[in-house]
Amino acid sequence: MLRPHRFLFSPLRRCLIHTCGRNAGTTRRGESLRHNMGDRMTWDNIYSSNGSSHFDWFCGYKDLKHFLLSLNHEMVPEKYTGPPLHVLDVGCGTSDVGVGLFQDSHIPLLITCIDRSTPAILAMRNSLMEREPLTPKHSESRLEYVEGDVTDLHAFPSGSVSLVLDKGTSDALLRSGKEQARRLLQEALRVLQEGGKLIQLTDEDPDARLPFLEQAGVGPSVTFHDLGDKKGMSYYAYIVTRS
Repeated sequence: MLRPHRFLFSPLRRCLIHTCGRNAGTTRRGESLRHNMGDRMTWDNIYSSNGSSHFDWFCGYKDLKHFLLSLNHEMVPEKYTGPPLHVLDVGCGTSDVGVGLFQDSHIPLLITCIDRSTPAILAMRNSLMEREPLTPKHSESRLEYVEGDVTDLHAFPSGSVSLVLDKGTSDALLRSGKEQARRLLQEALRVLQEGGKLIQLTDEDPDARLPFLEQAGVGPSVTFHDLGDKKGMSYYAYIVTRS
């Protein structure tokens, strides 16, 4: 397990955005992902070869912006003036989701992006340090990058997080068996405060994902939203509220 390291950005710096399917390199990455999603070295190789550019192997921030911002606003009273909500993006890689929320949220957020891939964390730090500074939508918002194991979130106290985002990370872990994905789920629920939410973003349909979530201990009350089709694929958001 990697030792967690934190790096705080405010303001942010601009990053280029690369998404799947734009060139031959992304085709090769897609082949590797399909067969080795649960292998850490697969992701290390992808992030090392991708340099300091964003890489989302499905849905980028622009596809999720409205859903995520609406969800944040639902979690707080109107004209919220309290401390930043803690958002934990597990298995962030070099996705642009954390960056997008930092730029667009009217609510103050502390966004912690965590990944076990050293090249991914270094790539994000480098890209944010090297490009034109950006101003967050809310002056108290912050973004931090943490190198660590998403199945062991011991650096985060129980009940300390408002929102956990899992964009495809459980999908990748399920390629290595259900145990790792269950551990991620259990840790996510542990760190959530009462009323906090775990959001799993995936292309797995309800017939497959809902039984897994219920068997893993979230109970039958999990809800889901159909996010529609993106590039010919259907995507879903599964929402678990910590009671």
